[in-house]
Amino acid sequence: MFGLLKNKLTSFIKGLTSREEGKTQAQALQEKEKPPEPVQESKIAEAAPPEPFKPSEEKIEEKAVPAERKPEAKPAEKKAQDVPVQKKPGEMPPGFPAQQSAQSQKKSILESVAGIFSHKKQAEIQAADISRLERKATDERKEMAPKIGIGTTLKSIFSSEITIGESEVSDLLEELELSLLESDVAYDVALEVVQQLRKELVGLKVPKGEVEKRTRGKIASILESVMYSERKFSLVERVKGMQKPAKILFVGPNGAGKTTTMAKVARLLLDNGLTVVFSASDTFRAAAIEQTEVHAARLGVKAIKSKYGADPASVAFDAINYATSHSIDVVLIDSAGRQDTNANLLLELKKIVRISKPDLKIYIGESIGGNAVIEQIKGFNEAIGIDGAILTKIDCDAKGGTAISVAKATGAPVLFLGVGQDYADLEPFDPHKIAEEIMA
Repeated sequence: MFGLLKNKLTSFIKGLTSREEGKTQAQALQEKEKPPEPVQESKIAEAAPPEPFKPSEEKIEEKAVPAERKPEAKPAEKKAQDVPVQKKPGEMPPGFPAQQSAQSQKKSILESVAGIFSHKKQAEIQAADISRLERKATDERKEMAPKIGIGTTLKSIFSSEITIGESEVSDLLEELELSLLESDVAYDVALEVVQQLRKELVGLKVPKGEVEKRTRGKIASILESVMYSERKFSLVERVKGMQKPAKILFVGPNGAGKTTTMAKVARLLLDNGLTVVFSASDTFRAAAIEQTEVHAARLGVKAIKSKYGADPASVAFDAINYATSHSIDVVLIDSAGRQDTNANLLLELKKIVRISKPDLKIYIGESIGGNAVIEQIKGFNEAIGIDGAILTKIDCDAKGGTAISVAKATGAPVLFLGVGQDYADLEPFDPHKIAEEIMA
């Protein structure tokens, strides 16, 4: 899990760490930024003094190699010069063959990108956008590496510390923000991570050789802070402190694993000495009631059910009455999968809440859902109020950004992560442990 997010952050750290290579790294970057050699040689040839300044060499050449000075050379040059060259806008003159091909290639890329906007008027295309597209299209160095100033380089030579400057990390932070978004980190969360990291890094004095260690520590601390929620609580401890029977409602979209996760929570409560009853209130999905009964039989608990198409709220009401009369500690209420954009289904969910009055409302969502999960939980939170979230299928999530986004984007704490299909595969959400795992 968190594979892509790990790679993106590691790439950022390596780019920042390369700064401590000092003068050698700066010279290497400057060499990369120099124009191609053919351009330099042609410019030198044009600026070179006329041949009279080297009379001795010219005489030696005439005596030593008289046969190579053929009269056909000059006419050939004249013919080449007489042929008109059709030059495209932005291309270099014919004296620059290597640069001409490179510029032509870059120009063709820009023209292809500009073609996307061909349906718009030229006046609508902002100069800033064209400049940005040109920079992205012609940038040959995609790796994240800081731009080291000569002043900083000279200072680092005579000092045992490195001071990280704004100009040296601005490009890196921009790339990091894009990388976080690619890893399914919510936009608000990615922006906050980058802003906090900018505050932590700019002006930071780091001993040589410890740039990577310090940077990793800063990022881990920031990730932990954005995953932390002030509303975080221990489910078992909260339930034990509630008036019996405690009522927990599970909500979420189709296919997220609500019924299976409800069974995992039941196993957790049973292991902590609490008694449980199921409310099979998903009366819409085919085989949902049978699935609840199978889990109940495996766990040795009672499942209160009705027929398909029955009122889900009435099933929950019956389960609560059963728990009250049989001194059962907790009622776990299943519900039909629904999207946060379906107004009718949300009204039905509000009815369940109004009748059963659950003590906790827990959202179940797939971690592989990306930013859609954030929007879904926001919708459920606005409709009925969410007390916590459980993210399933985290073992299948190669990106990992959703897990660190929920608390900051919604305010609801992530309680558990589903890491498998067994009842024991419910791992408590620990921001410190996850931050350390990502930065390992």
